[in-house]
Amino acid sequence: MNQAAFELPLHDNHSHSQIVRRVPRYARVLELGCADGSMSRLLKQQCEASVIGVEQNVYAAWQAQCFCDYVFTENLDDPHSLDALEGEKFDVITLVDVLEHLQHPADLLKRLKPLLLDEGQLLLSVPNIAHASVRLELLKGGFNYEATGILDETHLKFFTAATLQALLTEAGYDMQDLDYTSHDLADTVIAEHLQAAGLQVTPATLATFHAPDAVAYQFIAAALPVQSTTRQTRMQPLKPLAASQDSWAGLQSELAQTQRALADAQAELGRVYSTRSWQMLRRGAEAWREIQSRFTHR
Repeated sequence: MNQAAFELPLHDNHSHSQIVRRVPRYARVLELGCADGSMSRLLKQQCEASVIGVEQNVYAAWQAQCFCDYVFTENLDDPHSLDALEGEKFDVITLVDVLEHLQHPADLLKRLKPLLLDEGQLLLSVPNIAHASVRLELLKGGFNYEATGILDETHLKFFTAATLQALLTEAGYDMQDLDYTSHDLADTVIAEHLQAAGLQVTPATLATFHAPDAVAYQFIAAALPVQSTTRQTRMQPLKPLAASQDSWAGLQSELAQTQRALADAQAELGRVYSTRSWQMLRRGAEAWREIQSRFTHR
């Protein structure tokens, strides 16, 4: 059976889908940190893009070759990591969950500017260290690294909306758009953590943990190189929470549909197992295994 049949649809509350929908059709894309090629495949399928990938992990780079036109294995902190692309130009350069893994992200961003066409754009995502879950853990004095997520043990840098803006400005980019994927926490969870920290739970306090900069799980940014040294950059406000709530509600709805479909399939399987023909087949299989066992042990 086709493996795609088992894949859940990629909802808009996902960094890959948010990046891909910003890529123009037939674009030439440089995908930094392409991993196993999951987003490369989407770029091919939905944008008919040509994709050059760069990935440090050799095994992941080998997997990405199935979806990229070419893959380089490079450490992006190495100042010479992109030398092989000198003279190349791209419509889009993507960095999906890459900058937080680098020692010198600003240096990489500066090195990318000559690789962009005049109308080319930089598309990136980074986790939000100011997410409500991290804030609540800090109230209890916790800041524990994990295998994955915002506090991934391999993260070297942490970003808020403001520090991401500052990084892009330092590297010579003008942020054109700032969006986010969201993960909102239930009031009961927030209240439990606040009470454990000895803090009062009020509507105003709860609202703080539902604000856009608290529910944002990953920031999605689009940026252009600044063409003039005198150009002023403006802080891009986060989009209203309603948009992310709609996305999250859609994701919950899809999950509920999947769960209902699974329950229906399990119920149907139960009906099959209860039929006389299935019971006869099972008894026959058990008898055949017993016969094979006897001959095997002779």
